Amino acid sequence: VEFLCDPLATAEDRARYGGTIRRSSEHLLTILNDILDISRIEASRLVINRADVSPFELCKEVVALLAPQASGRDISLVLEVPRPIPEVIETDLVRTRQILINLVGNAIKFTPSGTVRLVLRLAKHELSDHRYLCFDVIDTGIGIAADKLEQIFERFSQADGSSTRRYGGTGLGLTISKRLALLLGGDIDVRSELGKGSTFTLQLY
Repeated sequence: VEFLCDPLATAEDRARYGGTIRRSSEHLLTILNDILDISRIEASRLVINRADVSPFELCKEVVALLAPQASGRDISLVLEVPRPIPEVIETDLVRTRQILINLVGNAIKFTPSGTVRLVLRLAKHELSDHRYLCFDVIDTGIGIAADKLEQIFERFSQADGSSTRRYGGTGLGLTISKRLALLLGGDIDVRSELGKGSTFTLQLY
């Protein structure tokens, strides 16, 4: 604030200072929200409100919300629905949206160039004829080493310690997403190859 009031600062300086303050505030808010969420989850105080949700409309909303972020990094963000899917599913709209925003946002953040795809598809359960909905978030980013895949859903953990310094983040996003998916009666799976990208799949049964 002191810099913004500096009579010697140019308009460009003030804009830069203001941008720094705004980004810092947004980062702090993200940290606080993540800590509150993980605290509620671990205390079993997070309420799941189920209702009919259109998965297609939900994904369109997520893509529209994150499109400016992808465009700013010159990354192509696309929604794909290769086959028919249910018009509605029963889930918690807010929490499912939260998971998808985190997964797609992470994919954009860890993709220096290329494409991030959100693919909606039905999959068949291995042990029955039941079909369930999958949300695949597929990127062409930096990927994750095989020996690091197990730890990425742990609290305050990222695949590489240098990632926190280079890309930012609280280390709680994937933990929260995984816990929320389980509370919704689903799960999150990941497949990745270092240097070639990752696929995170939200499964809702």
